[in-house]
Amino acid sequence: FGVRPCLWQVKVAQALLKGDHDMLCTAGTGMGKTLGFWIPLLFQQGIQIVITPLNILSKQNAVSLAKAGIQAISISTKTATTANFTAIHALQAVPVSPEQIMKPNGEFEWLLKDDLFSSWIISIIIDETHCLTDWGEFWPEYKELGCLHYILPPAVPIMITSTPLTKHALSNAVCLLHMWADKLTTIWHSMD
Repeated sequence: FGVRPCLWQVKVAQALLKGDHDMLCTAGTGMGKTLGFWIPLLFQQGIQIVITPLNILSKQNAVSLAKAGIQAISISTKTATTANFTAIHALQAVPVSPEQIMKPNGEFEWLLKDDLFSSWIISIIIDETHCLTDWGEFWPEYKELGCLHYILPPAVPIMITSTPLTKHALSNAVCLLHMWADKLTTIWHSMD
């Protein structure tokens, strides 16, 4: 990836590779949260699915991964084609918009319910979770992301990333995503 990870990013990667708990990673904007969830792709065969609210971030992630030799595709409304969904089985990373992953009877619903495909998932990452409480009111698919816990096998961990949240906003996000606070591995990276 062209950079040496910090200790907290290594801890994020280790926790994802262990895969026994859902996770919360909190760090400031531009601090490198994404590196922590891409590192597992270097150590384990499988696929990382990253849900991001901004198509531009999704595209940037796919381009950065390609430069690092990791096969990825950004799935948005414009790129949700049959050919791209067929290609997903051969990829290592899929940045995707909330509306695509939560589309009723959509391709992702079928993929996530497929035992073979879901056995390849290292984890599901919900990036920019601080937007959930801000944008969830007018973006219903964002609020429905908690349903992933009922679609995915229990062995697939979900990690949420965010800028620092207030206790109320964190509690709200954990509740909306159907996570258990006492079973959540938390990694905080100080802005100091």
